[in-house]
Amino acid sequence: MGREKHPAWTVYDKLRTARLNVKYYSRRLQWIERKNFAIELILAVTAPSSAVAGLWFWDTLYGKLAWQYLGIIAAAAAVFKPLLGLPKRIKEYESVLSGYRMLEYDLMEIKCLIEQRQKYDSGLQSEFKRTLQREKSLVGKTPENPRKQARKKDVRA
Repeated sequence: MGREKHPAWTVYDKLRTARLNVKYYSRRLQWIERKNFAIELILAVTAPSSAVAGLWFWDTLYGKLAWQYLGIIAAAAAVFKPLLGLPKRIKEYESVLSGYRMLEYDLMEIKCLIEQRQKYDSGLQSEFKRTLQREKSLVGKTPENPRKQARKKDVRA
């Protein structure tokens, strides 16, 4: 049996895929958290009771214009924030990311046991099958829409 045909390579391939999913979902979560932080910052800075609102700069001609533009941006952010549903999406991505991290750990453990035992025996194969069942539930929980899934597949190719 050639090296590429050995069943242990399935474990290594799944481990690589799990690692890539951890990186992918980490980036997506980071991006959504940054968007949420930016909106929260805009709303906090432009609140009438904030310390920024009382700065002397806003009494100048350019300051008044800048404050008006910031007010427009803040109004738009306040309207769009609930529509974006960022806190819900953050929770979804955290859940999926956590699942892929656990999957990665489980696959890493199987890989280490294969290396220690120098064989891929039936016990490890059954553990791998249980890991595949956990992966199946993760794939169904993905917070991505189909368009982003297609982009993810394009990146893998």
